[in-house]
Amino acid sequence: MSDFPKWLLALAGISLLPVLLSPFYLFGASPFGTSDSAFLRFLLYICTQLLWLLPLLLFFFSLDLYRRGFERAGISLAVCSALIAVGGGVCLFA
Repeated sequence: MSDFPKWLLALAGISLLPVLLSPFYLFGASPFGTSDSAFLRFLLYICTQLLWLLPLLLFFFSLDLYRRGFERAGISLAVCSALIAVGGGVCLFA
């Protein structure tokens, strides 16, 4: 972790918050609503799970890009990950 500046770790760390909220995503929370169709319910379930899984994956990809020397891409990915994490939390508790 000494390869990364503290501000980048703090920015990327925001995207780890959905992991703490994953029980809400896994058991009963439906931020996108429900549907009568089984296929649509399945798609909504997949989208709900992506709200917590995607920021976790982007956390590791952003740090890997920064470590490889693609600083701007790593920072951009960390910002996008943080926005998805915050947006997912807002959708979950709205």
